[in-house]
Amino acid sequence: MFYHIEFDIAAVFVTLFISYYVIFKKGLRRHANRVFLILLALHFVAEISDIFGSLANNYPGSTSLWAQDLWNYTYLISQNVLAFTFVLYLFYLLGYEKNRKYAFWLLCIPIGAELLLLLSNPFHNQVFYYDENGAYLHGSLFPILYGIALAYMIFAVFLAIRHGKELTRGKSTALLFFIFISFVPVVFQMIFPQYLLTLFFETLGLMGILFTIENKDDIINPTTGILNRFALENALEEAMRDKNATLISIKIPNLNYYNKMIGFENMNEILGKISDYLEKTFHGDSCYDCGRGHFAILCGEIEEEEIEALKNKIFYRFEKSWGKGKFSLAFPVQFGVIHLPEDVKTMENLLMILDASFDGKDSSVMDVAKMISDYERRVLIERLIDKALKNKSFQVYYQPIWNFHTGKVQSAEALCRLIDDEYGFIAPDEFIPIAEQNGTVLEIGKFVFEEVCRFYQEGRLRDLGINYVEVNLSVIQCMSRNLKETFDSILKKYSLDSNCINLEITESATVDNQKVLISTIDNLSDSGFSFSLDDYGTGYSNIAYMYDMPFTIIKIDKSILWKAMHPESGEGQRNAVIYLENTVRMLKDMNYSILVEGVETLEQKMLLESLECDYLQGYYFSKPIQKQVFADYLKVVNA
Repeated sequence: MFYHIEFDIAAVFVTLFISYYVIFKKGLRRHANRVFLILLALHFVAEISDIFGSLANNYPGSTSLWAQDLWNYTYLISQNVLAFTFVLYLFYLLGYEKNRKYAFWLLCIPIGAELLLLLSNPFHNQVFYYDENGAYLHGSLFPILYGIALAYMIFAVFLAIRHGKELTRGKSTALLFFIFISFVPVVFQMIFPQYLLTLFFETLGLMGILFTIENKDDIINPTTGILNRFALENALEEAMRDKNATLISIKIPNLNYYNKMIGFENMNEILGKISDYLEKTFHGDSCYDCGRGHFAILCGEIEEEEIEALKNKIFYRFEKSWGKGKFSLAFPVQFGVIHLPEDVKTMENLLMILDASFDGKDSSVMDVAKMISDYERRVLIERLIDKALKNKSFQVYYQPIWNFHTGKVQSAEALCRLIDDEYGFIAPDEFIPIAEQNGTVLEIGKFVFEEVCRFYQEGRLRDLGINYVEVNLSVIQCMSRNLKETFDSILKKYSLDSNCINLEITESATVDNQKVLISTIDNLSDSGFSFSLDDYGTGYSNIAYMYDMPFTIIKIDKSILWKAMHPESGEGQRNAVIYLENTVRMLKDMNYSILVEGVETLEQKMLLESLECDYLQGYYFSKPIQKQVFADYLKVVNA
């Protein structure tokens, strides 16, 4: 029989290309990737030995018998070990190697028997032999080799289908494609043994695996060259199942700040050096760049002493600078350790921990338990916000504002309250920031505005001496382009004039979103709304912002008053008193009305009266109260 080696030769060149791509272009980072390289090496050996063995078989006597034996035995051993190695590749890909060692040893039994059969062939010649002319022939036991290879492939099909959900659909398809494209030419070659197609088609299957499962373009961070967050998520799902992994989190703060300070290119170079250092430090473990200066290292089981040593080593290195010359920077760093799955039960919590920001001021050692507790609390608050919006169970409380000139309460601040049947009172300082972050503050703001308008009309607040009610605008509301239309529609619904509402805007909003804010205020001004600047003096102040905005009232934050005269001790700092006096004088000269918050004692009230502040607000007059209590309160104080 004359064997055609053309397909084997083509397969050699394709295998060399795949090997180059894996080794030099992609790198080897996981056990499965290394097994894939072994698969390629065996495949290459099988191709070379099949070529030279076929040439020797085509021309008996052209080579020595021992050389012919060498090529034939090498081919049969490498080719049959390929099937075993492919199943082993699946084991590592699916994480079977860690908790199913018994399955691994069972997997070795057929290949062990096959190797024993091949190595004993010189004594029985039942696998292959040479006739009197030196021609290569298959023996009676040769079909066993096909049978064992077929058994491995059937088991591989089972694994690919049974556990395909643990891979992407494309990767599962690639595995099945490799099995199919390897099996079909075997059947063909059994019928036409002279055409050596098997290895060529296997090579095509390996190329399919390369560009799907082994393709790292989608799992490598292009900046640092290490595995990215997507790869980490896949690895974490496996680690959470295996239940014996340790995840180390390393974070540097304020990446955007450093990008602006030294430029993206220079910062990327530093991030690359940090990645290289982490890979060398955690040799053998997988390092991941999760973005924003957050890195993660996924390890196996690790002793606490080793973790402590690694932590100290990381802190010591980050005390030194990264980079060179004027682009040399030292960063604070946060080190965290998460034992999986003992510390974290869900992927949601795990990813939250990895994504949580580190501003350089928090503890340098991550408190995993607190982070999970805070996150679960946040999730609860989000759920309670959604529930309150759905049931319209938010409540609006009113805090009276005393008018110094008239000696009466002529306005009030509307304050949103979340009181849940099961969890009770949820402080605004807790739920408002969350609502601003997830966008529900828009619905809350609309609800509060409508409740105020309804109460103003139905409670006949004008008749009770209330000229207007102050309603807070959040930063997010100030960015809403249809805010004017929403407010105008509600006013029309309750037949109210816009002068019944004064809109409060926090000072931080004037700093962070000045252009959008000015546009929003201009639109609302066209509808006749008046405006107050809230929290004046809390650290964001820039008096220039006030020039372009039609504020009529400036609300001085209670922290200024309390430093000038504390409500409990009655004492104050001299400089704080001077600051308060001069702030009031300056704002009056600028023709603003002045409201001071946090008035809790008669002494504070008298101090502010001496400065002729226009409006006073605080617990001295009343805490925030429900609408009916507020109406009754007005009937007494404004009588």
